[in-house]
Amino acid sequence: MHRIIPAGENSIIIYFGDQIDPSLPEKIAFTANQLKQEFNHVIIDMIPSYISLHISYHLTKTTHQNFCQQVEKYLNQLKKSSIKPDSKLTQIPVYYHFDVGFDLARLLKEKQLNLENFINIHSSKIYQVYAIGFSPAFAFLASVDKKICAPRLATPRIKIPAGSLGIADSQTAIYPSASSGGWNIIGRTPLDLSLTHTENLKKFNIGDKVKFCSIGKDEYLANGGSL
Repeated sequence: MHRIIPAGENSIIIYFGDQIDPSLPEKIAFTANQLKQEFNHVIIDMIPSYISLHISYHLTKTTHQNFCQQVEKYLNQLKKSSIKPDSKLTQIPVYYHFDVGFDLARLLKEKQLNLENFINIHSSKIYQVYAIGFSPAFAFLASVDKKICAPRLATPRIKIPAGSLGIADSQTAIYPSASSGGWNIIGRTPLDLSLTHTENLKKFNIGDKVKFCSIGKDEYLANGGSL
């Protein structure tokens, strides 16, 4: 089921559900891609998220009523076709250590785990991209194993180094650029995910999969990591 509601003078939001569901990201990504191809001459921008897709369009090329009717008709047609996910799997090396994981020691104590077990729990899962936001190329990934879930910090840090890997509730994410933030920092990747390389804007897409791979200090430093 889907719902279309107005979101401004020249925008709508399509809701695909009422709560976060692992089946939605790929469905939303597939729908966004199909709509972009069908209404490329009208659509200005699309913003996919956890359960919705925001679309802005040219009022000089269509009307609100006409656009909604066309989108509704097209969505009903899509229901009859099978979703063909175009997601990719990205593997990201991470140095999980107290040197770069500011909150690791506290989390290990709270969760009554040793470092090896914590790393195994976090890196054994394949995470799905649910949303892109907060900053460009910041991918919200879920779901973190309940054994290591942790609430956001009560007081956010002023500056978190680029590449830092964090946990907030049941989500995990990498800060592509240095910024403030309240996630629990557990490690860091040597990869440069910042917008210094513009291709990183397309590094992660809704519905994509991400797998973290644990690396040692020597490999981390040899690949450009810093302490």
